Amino acid sequence: MGIVNNPKSKKVKKTFTLKAVFLLLLITSSFYLKAQNLEENPIKRDSTVVEFKKPRTVFLEAGGPGLALTINYDTRFGDHRDKWGYRVGAGYYNTGANWVASVPLQLNYLYGLGKQGGNSFVEFGAGTTFVRSHGSPKGVTFEFDNITGFIGTGTIGYRFQQDNGGINFRIAFVPILYDDGVIAEGGFSIGYTF
Repeated sequence: MGIVNNPKSKKVKKTFTLKAVFLLLLITSSFYLKAQNLEENPIKRDSTVVEFKKPRTVFLEAGGPGLALTINYDTRFGDHRDKWGYRVGAGYYNTGANWVASVPLQLNYLYGLGKQGGNSFVEFGAGTTFVRSHGSPKGVTFEFDNITGFIGTGTIGYRFQQDNGGINFRIAFVPILYDDGVIAEGGFSIGYTF
């Protein structure tokens, strides 16, 4: 007895094979899409988290640890808006025959006032300033001694600094320690935080 090829049987096998391949592709793509969704969900959740950038501040100060008119840079050591940081600056002031040049350096600590993420801080600082001055005790506007050297400085003040950058200002009491004793100074600054 011989095997007879039935064209209808070949067509059924071919249709069954195509349906099986299609079903297998459908199931495989379903697993692939689920795996892709699992990978995308954490990215979507993480994209709502705001990245923190520590503030860097540039400000112009009258008085203060620089004694004169200084331009300064201030930032924090860690990834915080408050806590420990430093400032460094350079200044110059001239009134005819009298002049003073200074380089203030200070470590400072900011303590946030109010709720977390506030814009107001109490500032405490200590450091040194290199001073070079030339003048006469009979100056027209200010009296300067002839000094070259380092003096000690402190800062106790208030700082307004926005959390998203922008204009900032500071006002401070600044005791200055030098060979002849302590001078009570003050300082005011305005600048930009980025």
